[in-house]
Amino acid sequence: MENIALLVSLEGTSKRVTTDWRSLAATLKQRGLGDCALQQLHIELLAGLIVSTRGLTLCKKLSLPIHDDMDWHLLGTSHAAAEQATMAGL
Repeated sequence: MENIALLVSLEGTSKRVTTDWRSLAATLKQRGLGDCALQQLHIELLAGLIVSTRGLTLCKKLSLPIHDDMDWHLLGTSHAAAEQATMAGL
């Protein structure tokens, strides 16, 4: 699986961190996520989806800088992406 930059939020907090797929995959394996589920998660993140799993909310990091005061719903360019971010509480 290709290594990708990710934004991660611990559910229940407003703190966001940047990480990469390889580091995250190792953490998720320790939390009991299987290989098939990891591959599905990787595909969803590559497709630009915002995904919640094992107490984490994840999305692919864009190449544009994200400022702390910027709303996460502005990450996507489509109405559906903005709606998904709002529903995920980002």
